[in-house]
Amino acid sequence: MILHILTKAPDSSASTQMQQAIGGQDAVLLIEEAVTAALDPTWEAWQQCQSRIFLLSEDLVSRGLTNIAADNELPTLEVDGFVALTEQYEKAVTWY
Repeated sequence: MILHILTKAPDSSASTQMQQAIGGQDAVLLIEEAVTAALDPTWEAWQQCQSRIFLLSEDLVSRGLTNIAADNELPTLEVDGFVALTEQYEKAVTWY
Protein backbone atom coordinates (compact mmCIF):
# COMPACT_ATOMS: atom_id res chain seq x y z
CA MET A 1 0.00 0.00 0.00
CA ILE A 2 1.42 3.31 -1.15
CA LEU A 3 0.36 6.89 -0.57
CA HIS A 4 0.94 8.85 -3.78
CA ILE A 5 1.38 12.59 -3.20
CA LEU A 6 0.90 14.63 -6.38
CA THR A 7 2.22 18.20 -6.45
CA LYS A 8 1.66 19.04 -10.14
CA ALA A 9 -1.46 19.89 -12.15
CA PRO A 10 -3.71 17.07 -13.37
CA ASP A 11 -2.56 17.56 -16.98
CA SER A 12 1.15 17.21 -16.10
CA SER A 13 3.45 14.33 -16.98
CA ALA A 14 3.88 13.67 -13.25
CA SER A 15 0.12 13.14 -12.98
CA THR A 16 0.10 10.76 -15.95
CA GLN A 17 2.99 8.75 -14.51
CA MET A 18 1.31 8.62 -11.11
CA GLN A 19 -1.94 7.34 -12.59
CA GLN A 20 -0.05 4.55 -14.33
CA ALA A 21 1.64 3.55 -11.06
CA ILE A 22 -1.39 3.50 -8.75
CA GLY A 23 -2.24 0.11 -7.31
CA GLY A 24 -5.62 -1.13 -6.18
CA GLN A 25 -5.04 -0.37 -2.50
CA ASP A 26 -3.05 2.83 -2.93
CA ALA A 27 -4.32 6.31 -2.02
CA VAL A 28 -3.63 9.71 -3.57
CA LEU A 29 -3.21 13.07 -1.87
CA LEU A 30 -3.34 16.14 -4.08
CA ILE A 31 -1.31 19.10 -2.80
CA GLU A 32 0.05 22.37 -4.19
CA GLU A 33 -0.84 22.72 -7.91
CA ALA A 34 -2.53 19.31 -7.96
CA VAL A 35 -5.55 20.64 -6.07
CA THR A 36 -6.63 22.29 -9.33
CA ALA A 37 -8.06 18.83 -10.08
CA ALA A 38 -11.09 20.17 -8.17
CA LEU A 39 -11.83 22.21 -11.31
CA ASP A 40 -12.24 19.03 -13.36
CA PRO A 41 -14.53 16.46 -11.72
CA THR A 42 -14.20 14.34 -14.89
CA TRP A 43 -10.42 13.91 -14.39
CA GLU A 44 -9.62 10.25 -14.97
CA ALA A 45 -8.01 9.75 -11.55
CA TRP A 46 -11.29 10.62 -9.80
CA GLN A 47 -12.81 7.48 -11.35
CA GLN A 48 -9.63 5.42 -10.96
CA CYS A 49 -9.22 6.05 -7.23
CA GLN A 50 -12.73 7.10 -6.18
CA SER A 51 -12.76 6.98 -2.36
CA ARG A 52 -8.95 6.90 -2.11
CA ILE A 53 -8.13 10.37 -3.41
CA PHE A 54 -7.98 13.50 -1.25
CA LEU A 55 -7.27 17.22 -1.62
CA LEU A 56 -5.26 19.19 0.94
CA SER A 57 -7.61 21.85 2.37
CA GLU A 58 -4.92 24.47 2.97
CA ASP A 59 -3.91 24.39 -0.70
CA LEU A 60 -7.56 24.61 -1.79
CA VAL A 61 -8.01 27.69 0.41
CA SER A 62 -4.86 29.38 -0.92
CA ARG A 63 -6.13 28.93 -4.49
CA GLY A 64 -9.75 29.88 -3.82
CA LEU A 65 -11.01 26.39 -4.72
CA THR A 66 -12.68 25.36 -1.46
CA ASN A 67 -16.24 25.98 -2.66
CA ILE A 68 -15.63 24.16 -5.95
CA ALA A 69 -14.32 21.11 -4.10
CA ALA A 70 -17.31 21.21 -1.74
CA ASP A 71 -19.80 21.66 -4.60
CA ASN A 72 -18.35 18.57 -6.31
CA GLU A 73 -18.30 16.66 -2.99
CA LEU A 74 -14.57 15.98 -3.31
CA PRO A 75 -12.86 14.59 -0.20
CA THR A 76 -10.52 16.98 1.58
CA LEU A 77 -8.01 16.67 4.41
CA GLU A 78 -6.33 19.23 6.63
CA VAL A 79 -2.65 18.87 7.59
CA ASP A 80 -3.51 16.63 10.55
CA GLY A 81 -5.35 14.30 8.17
CA PHE A 82 -2.31 14.35 5.88
CA VAL A 83 -0.13 13.17 8.75
CA ALA A 84 -2.63 10.46 9.70
CA LEU A 85 -2.75 9.28 6.09
CA THR A 86 1.05 8.93 5.95
CA GLU A 87 0.88 6.76 9.06
CA GLN A 88 -1.66 4.41 7.42
CA TYR A 89 0.50 3.57 4.40
CA GLU A 90 3.72 1.58 4.27
CA LYS A 91 5.34 3.91 1.75
CA ALA A 92 4.79 7.39 0.34
CA VAL A 93 5.85 8.54 -3.11
CA THR A 94 5.80 12.21 -4.08
CA TRP A 95 5.27 13.07 -7.74
CA TYR A 96 6.91 16.37 -8.82
